[in-house]
Amino acid sequence: MAKSEAIGRQGCLWRPKRCLCHGIVVAVLSSGSACSNPSAKIPSVSRPFVSVKGDYVTERDRYHTFRIPGMIVAQDGSILLFAEGRRGDGSDPRRDENAPIDLVMRRSVDQGNTWEPLVVIESGFRPDGGLLDFADPTPVLDETTGVVFLFYGQWPDVGPSTVAYGQDPDSGEGNQVVWVRSSADHGKTWSDREQVVYPDEPDETGDGLYWRQAEPGPGSGIQLRWQDPDGGRNGRLIIPAKRGGSETPDGPATVRPFVYYSDDHGASWQVGNVTAGPEANEDEVVELADGSVLLDARQNSGDVRRRHISTDGGVSWGPDRPDNIPITAVDGSMVRYSAVRAGDDRDRILFSGPSGESGLDRNNITVWTSYDEGKTFVNPVTFNRGFAAYSVIQRLSDGTIGLVAETATEAGARYGEITFYRFDLAHLEKSAGTRP
Repeated sequence: MAKSEAIGRQGCLWRPKRCLCHGIVVAVLSSGSACSNPSAKIPSVSRPFVSVKGDYVTERDRYHTFRIPGMIVAQDGSILLFAEGRRGDGSDPRRDENAPIDLVMRRSVDQGNTWEPLVVIESGFRPDGGLLDFADPTPVLDETTGVVFLFYGQWPDVGPSTVAYGQDPDSGEGNQVVWVRSSADHGKTWSDREQVVYPDEPDETGDGLYWRQAEPGPGSGIQLRWQDPDGGRNGRLIIPAKRGGSETPDGPATVRPFVYYSDDHGASWQVGNVTAGPEANEDEVVELADGSVLLDARQNSGDVRRRHISTDGGVSWGPDRPDNIPITAVDGSMVRYSAVRAGDDRDRILFSGPSGESGLDRNNITVWTSYDEGKTFVNPVTFNRGFAAYSVIQRLSDGTIGLVAETATEAGARYGEITFYRFDLAHLEKSAGTRP
């Protein structure tokens, strides 16, 4: 991949001229300076993406809504936070005509206290005058090389809920395709994009269906390190994804999770098998201490998440093992915080999602902890009261925890900003309940 020499040089990365919607607000929720001193009292909160909403508008330098966060911590400790910059009325990809969606990023080098100016990784305004929607940013760090890979999808600007069969990025048929870029300097610059082709013919796929789409994440990927006795899988990069498959090229589609994986540090990417039923959607993965991989997915029906185990590094999946915590259908996040086999005091896996306010709904972003390798999640700690939807959680370079979530400042509003919370492990473990 040829490295982009400067932002804007190839029309792929550019900065808006007017900063109408990229404000930042920082508030320390308890005494102390949370970001200058890692041991200070926290949590702290910043808002790296703030939407202006307002009337329908399609302009390069103005967004109606920021949605769908993706986040990774680079090898130098920088936090790379990605989102969809939506125009028009803020609708999902292909739902809002003449409203291209950009893939945008902000970067923090001080644990989320401040954020560098917004850059556009991929513009929905194409050089040929066409309009496209870019979606679902899903980054992963290769800890061996220090390279960050960013997966994302491309959709037609307007189209049916099930896209046309095929993977031609320039096709007028309105296909869905997958791209990857990489950064070797902790998110400062990005390579040219490369298409990641998925198997779409029935004789190429594990379940004999036409693959109509293969959308990454969103959220983040992982790298395997405990693949005993098959150490050859150590270093494998995994990107969670979901597949829309149909029995005919133009028939109704079902959605199930799978993963992309690379065993050559991102030089090439393979496609694993989809999970067995029931249907599920957006997903995330975590490596368990025994080397198996746990996949957690947004349910398509019911009140609990769908979960599957892989014993071959994400290539195939065992039967559904539904969670026991009722939660609304939404994209959540799951990440390993600590492991005894890595020298830590306890095994800990963190899960984030909205716990709900009036039943199961998109309110009250909450973090649960598992001490038994994902079998049960306990001790919910809530970080806001009010609207909360998609989220991503990561362990930061200083051992604190970063949680990013779609929120809304105005009472009764939906969306509006993407908020970043930073807190320490003690904040999760000293007691259950809500923090002010």
